[in-house]
Amino acid sequence: MASSGRPARALLLALLGLSPVFLAPQKAVPAQAAEELSRRAAAAPLLATLAALAGGEAAHAQAANVAPSLPTVDVPDRINADPYELIGMDNIDDKKEDYRTFYMKQKYRQDTYQVMKHMKISASLDKGTPNMEKWNTRVKKEMNDWLAIYRRQNLSVGRQSYYSLYSAINTLASHFTSYGPKFPFPNKRRPRFFELCQQVEKYLEKGK
Repeated sequence: MASSGRPARALLLALLGLSPVFLAPQKAVPAQAAEELSRRAAAAPLLATLAALAGGEAAHAQAANVAPSLPTVDVPDRINADPYELIGMDNIDDKKEDYRTFYMKQKYRQDTYQVMKHMKISASLDKGTPNMEKWNTRVKKEMNDWLAIYRRQNLSVGRQSYYSLYSAINTLASHFTSYGPKFPFPNKRRPRFFELCQQVEKYLEKGK
């Protein structure tokens, strides 16, 4: 009877879609092992969070190490002295002296240094500086003269110094157009302006 009952029991389990293995008695897990598994399961979320934080800090440190350094630009102090006295021009109404100081000499390198020097003074004049309006008005005309000559010449237009000074001229001229020659060039625009002037000087030294 016992031997005939086993096939019948196996047949019944097969019909129910079960396996005799599932009905085999399972060994009990020791209490100490169960407690250890419970502690590991509880600590898993905390360990995952700490690992994510550590990975984020490492990625941030790596990004900081590879971040490009910003260019350093020397922005000069404000000027409150008469700009004409700074360049040694005694009589500002003398047309001959004005011609020697401001007119283009038709030599690209010399004219570029000249107009840039005067532009840098304009961008540094402080509020209430003597003759600031007259100086800025004259420098604006000088910038226009430089552009009128050199933007028509293929040799100068192809130079990198030309494009840098062209951008600097636009920056200063837009201030004159918006606020007039009586107001100082704003501090927030000075770093970019002097960065462009620095580029001009660098390119001129290299003959570009």
